[in-house]
Amino acid sequence: MPRSQPRPEELPGALPPVPSEHPSPSARSTKESLLDAAERLFAARGFEGTSLRAVTQAAGQSVSAAHYHFGGKRGLLRATLERRLRPVVEGRLRMLDALEARGTAPRVEEVLEAFLRPTFGGGAEAAGARARFVAARLFSDPPELVGPLIRELFGEVHRRFLDALEAALPPGTARREIELGFRMVVGATVQLLGAQPPREGTEPWPAVPEELVPRLVRFTAAGLRALAAAEQAR
Repeated sequence: MPRSQPRPEELPGALPPVPSEHPSPSARSTKESLLDAAERLFAARGFEGTSLRAVTQAAGQSVSAAHYHFGGKRGLLRATLERRLRPVVEGRLRMLDALEARGTAPRVEEVLEAFLRPTFGGGAEAAGARARFVAARLFSDPPELVGPLIRELFGEVHRRFLDALEAALPPGTARREIELGFRMVVGATVQLLGAQPPREGTEPWPAVPEELVPRLVRFTAAGLRALAAAEQAR
């Protein structure tokens, strides 16, 4: 049988075609299969231990397709993280927008509720899986890689929540104390989501957002107010 001709994007030195404004179903399927495979392999092997070729082979796609859709392995990692985080970030901003639309400064607990509740929106099992994958990538992969990704993915939403917390805390609270407290909020959230369930025979942790989120809000709000009070006392 005659040998099939290579696609234009597979020719050496060829530029990829310009993406359509409305991707075809096959293009969406290609992207999703690459993202699914990348997430599985990044979770199992880490960024450095996963080659782009391994991802494309697991997805049944070509290396040129990965370069076309994502620009390379770093772009693929960013896209896998963004896919996991987009619903959470959008939910946080919607809740914060609603608070700020009232025209009065929200309470610390309300700001934290807007930040924390969307994190648990997928239910305990889904949220835990999401957090374990995201935390492993952001805290285990090379800092020179994930540092820019954190700024790209979280920079604007974190700035808005820091501004909201600054408005909710006593006037004069140093921004550095608010930023430190906010890091502690994020750390407590990721640790709680990614932690293994309690040992058999011990009392289970609250699993549903209606039970867990209010406790986490109370805990983190108390910590932020303690930092602010110590700042005022100095």
